[in-house]
Amino acid sequence: MGVNVPRELEDEILSRVPEKSLARFRSVCKQWNTQLVDETFLEQHSSRMDYNYDDYGDQHRIIINNACSRLSSLDMVGPSSASIKDISLINRKYPHEMRKRIKVYKIVHCTGLLLCVMDNQLLVWNPMLKETRWVKCGSDFHCFDDAYGLGFVRQSPPPTHRSYKIVRFRCARNDRDRPPRVEVYEFAYNSWKVIADITFDWHLKLPLSNVSLGGNPYWIGLRQNDAFIQSFDFSKERFQPLDQQLPFGYNEHNPIALETFRGNKLSLLEQCHLTRKISIWVRHLITPWTILMVVTIPHFPMLHQPPPPQVKIRAWLYRSRFSISYFVDRNDETLVVSVFDEGPRSVSIYRVRNKEFQRVFVDTAGNSCSYVPSLAHPHGSSKQDTTRIRYRKNRFN
Repeated sequence: MGVNVPRELEDEILSRVPEKSLARFRSVCKQWNTQLVDETFLEQHSSRMDYNYDDYGDQHRIIINNACSRLSSLDMVGPSSASIKDISLINRKYPHEMRKRIKVYKIVHCTGLLLCVMDNQLLVWNPMLKETRWVKCGSDFHCFDDAYGLGFVRQSPPPTHRSYKIVRFRCARNDRDRPPRVEVYEFAYNSWKVIADITFDWHLKLPLSNVSLGGNPYWIGLRQNDAFIQSFDFSKERFQPLDQQLPFGYNEHNPIALETFRGNKLSLLEQCHLTRKISIWVRHLITPWTILMVVTIPHFPMLHQPPPPQVKIRAWLYRSRFSISYFVDRNDETLVVSVFDEGPRSVSIYRVRNKEFQRVFVDTAGNSCSYVPSLAHPHGSSKQDTTRIRYRKNRFN
């Protein structure tokens, strides 16, 4: 005999269930399929997660995009093993025997959504829900020169929901001398808007670090010989520095990277190029930096080699594809970090605990990003569709 449960009670029960299970629950019935992507329910589930990060810490993983366009999801499943899953995007408009992987140059992550930068368009993708949203770009699009951030603005009055947006900007200092530009794309209106009156006295640190926290994207920026954390406020549509200086003295030879910690804090990593010591700091947006972890292993590999002084434009463009990704597991004692080896041009994933480390994954060189699955469902997304990929010879101005 069926039992009628009030909608409010049903939402309360389901909001306590991890995302991975909820994704499967969508196939139970049409009502749950609609209910579990409802904006009100997603906000309720997201708010509960904001106070229970320990319950979901084991879902953290790293997405690796290798040189052959293969996307792999790496998940630590035990103290010494990892689960590798191929999640490559396949162009399905061709017959099965002719299908190829879709080329992805960069990946940006926000609340379980992946922004994939391709030849002449963008794809916003939720791998867990297998839903996509295609974004067209103008003729001035460039997959290397342009930087991206994915985030949202919380809409009100109730029911509160997230209005997702993309910022695309160009501030890189390289031999191409392409003019600076800032644009914002709004999912709800399916349109780009040029943001005027923004000038740049800074540029992005390579390898790139890009994270999203509280709806706003963050990068590591450089101004003269100093590094700082730069953010873009989608509500004001302006860049705003979080810190004028990092919690340590900046050294161009020391690899640094930016990530999130437990979903509600920023995390900052630095590796000393002399001692190989890795230090990780964390902070809420309104509190000072505090040290979280120090790993001292003299023979640990360098996460990323600094560029030579005579670096040329082709090498600059090639290096701009790479990033350092890492996360600290739920017991705050194990570090999972990516290492880019420029010699054989490969990317490796290492698991570090105490004074020991082991390589759990290696692939041809590509970029990576830290990723936590979610039920995020941006406006206009639909069942995974990879038939709309387009190629053209003259991509750029």
